[in-house]
Amino acid sequence: MTKTEILKFRVTPEEKEIITHKALSSYRLVSQYLRDCALEKQITVINGADNVAEELRRIGNNLNQIARAVNAGFVTEANLTETREELRAIWQSLNSLLRIAR
Repeated sequence: MTKTEILKFRVTPEEKEIITHKALSSYRLVSQYLRDCALEKQITVINGADNVAEELRRIGNNLNQIARAVNAGFVTEANLTETREELRAIWQSLNSLLRIAR
């Protein structure tokens, strides 16, 4: 369903920090988090997931830099062995977190 309505409200800086922290700890956008809270949907927080997400962001940044270098012609060949190993380690971490969460 298309979301067309906008809600606005004010909070204190401390409330904003708490809401943002809770939203990001469950890997949701703040708007998704607040919507789920208001609609009483279950929110599952998996401890350790934030570390995995940070690693994925780093790898994504590295891949973007490699893609830019290749597209610009600065690099004609890219060795992605290290990136592949990092992704394998993150995949294992995610599987471990999911097993713990179940």
